[in-house]
Amino acid sequence: MAAKLPKQLESVVSWAKYNTLAVVFSAMVVLVPVGGYFAADLMGEGVRKETARRAEVYNQLTTASNAKALLPVPGGEPIQLDSIATEQLVEQFGAALEKYSKDASEVYAKASAFNNGASRDPKHRPVVDSAVFPRYDAKSNAVAEQVRFQFADAVAAAYATLLKEARAGSPPQDSAVTKSVEAAEKRYIQGDLKQESRAKLNADQLAQLDGFLGKIRIAEYTEAAKKISMYCELAAFDIPSRSSVTGLYKKPSDAGAQDTALFDMQWKLWVASDVMRAFNAANRSAGSVLQSPVKRLVSLNVLPMESASVPSAGEASSLGGDAAPAEGGEAPIAPAAAVAATADPVIDPKQEARRDFSKRFTGRVTNGVYDVRVAEVSFVAETAKLPQVFDALAAENFITVTNVRLAPADPFEAARMGFLFGPQAVSQVTATLETIWFRDWTSKHMPSSVRTALGINAAPAAVGDGGAPVESGQGM
Repeated sequence: MAAKLPKQLESVVSWAKYNTLAVVFSAMVVLVPVGGYFAADLMGEGVRKETARRAEVYNQLTTASNAKALLPVPGGEPIQLDSIATEQLVEQFGAALEKYSKDASEVYAKASAFNNGASRDPKHRPVVDSAVFPRYDAKSNAVAEQVRFQFADAVAAAYATLLKEARAGSPPQDSAVTKSVEAAEKRYIQGDLKQESRAKLNADQLAQLDGFLGKIRIAEYTEAAKKISMYCELAAFDIPSRSSVTGLYKKPSDAGAQDTALFDMQWKLWVASDVMRAFNAANRSAGSVLQSPVKRLVSLNVLPMESASVPSAGEASSLGGDAAPAEGGEAPIAPAAAVAATADPVIDPKQEARRDFSKRFTGRVTNGVYDVRVAEVSFVAETAKLPQVFDALAAENFITVTNVRLAPADPFEAARMGFLFGPQAVSQVTATLETIWFRDWTSKHMPSSVRTALGINAAPAAVGDGGAPVESGQGM
C-alpha cells in the first residue's frame, strides 16, 4: 500500500493534473535562461576564435596586397608590380626571361662575330705568330730585342698594306714635278715663243709662260690624282720603327712594360684598319680622289685607355700611353713568360656592361665584356657627302662618331701643295671615334701584362719542362 501524501502536496498534485500546460511552461521559464547561459558561453568562444582567425587572414591579405613586389630584370632596373605576384604571373615572367636570355645570347654571338668576323676569316689578325709574341723567352735580352724588331717591322708592313687596299697615295714628289715643268718650259720657250731662254722673254711672254707652266703642274697633280682613291701617307699613323723600339727595355724585369707597349701598337693598328676600311667603303663607287667623298686622311691618333674606365686601377691607365720600363726591382706587371702558363681567359658574356654617361653620350666604357678605345681622326671630305662618310664609319665594327668639328678647307692652298680635291666644296673634319672590342677574342691575343691590367682572369693550364706551354690547340 502506497504511502499517503501530506494534505498540502495532494492539493498541489491535484492542481497540476488539471493544469499540465501551465506546469510545463513554468519549468521552461526556469530552465531555459539557465541552460541558455551555458550554451551561449560555449558558442561565443567558437565565434571569437573564428573571428580572430578571419581577422588574421584579412590582415595577411592586406599586407600582401600593399607589399611592393619587384621582378628582377638582368642588366636593368627591377620592375615593381602593382598587383600581387601570383604563381601564374611568376611562371609567365620566368618564361619571358628565358626567351629574352636566349635572344640576348644570339645577339651577343652575332655582335661578337661582327666585331671580328668569322673564326676562319677574322677581321683582325695578330701581326706576328704567337711564338714570336706574346709567347717568347722574356728572360733573354737578345730574344726580347728581336721580338721588338720583328713586331715593329710587321706593324709597319701592315700599315703599308692598309694604304694599298684603300688605293691611297700621295701627290707626285716635288722633284718629279720640277723635272716635268723644266722640260715643258724649255719646249714652250723655244717652240711657241721662239726664244733661246727665259732671259730673252718680255713681260707678256713671261706671263704666258707662267700660265702655261701652271697648267703643266696641275696636269701632273691631276694625273696622280686619277690613280688613287684618297690621299694618305704613312706619316698619318703612329707607326713604330726599329729605331723607335731599340733599347727601350733593357732587362727581364721590363718584360711586362714591353709587352704592354707592343700589344698597344697592334691594337692601334686594328683601330686604324677599321677606319681605313670605312673610308674605303665610302669611296668605293668613286673613280678617283676627285670624286671620292673622303679626299685625304691627315692623321689618326688612338688615345690611351681611359683610366676611369678600367676595373683595376694603376697599370691599365697607361695602356696606350708611354709605358716606362722598370728602373729596378721586380716588374709591377706579370712577366711575358707567364702568359704561356695560362689557358684562354674566361669571359662571362652575361655580366653587366656598365655605363658611364659622364664620358660620352653613348655611356659605353670599358667593362668585363668589351673594351673601348677612342681615336681622334682628322681628314678632308666633300662637305655634302659627310653623312655618307659617317654612315660608313658606323657600319664598320661598332664605330660611333661622338664629336665632330668642321672648318672650310681651302682647295687652292691644297692644290699648291699638290692635293686636288675636285670641284665640290670640301671641309676639314676632326672627329672623335668610339670603337668597341669584345674581350672574348681580343683577350686570346693579349699578353699577361695587359690581361692583368684589365682584370681579365684566365684558367691555369699545364706547363711542360722549362716553362713551355703544353699546347692543346692552335696558337694565335
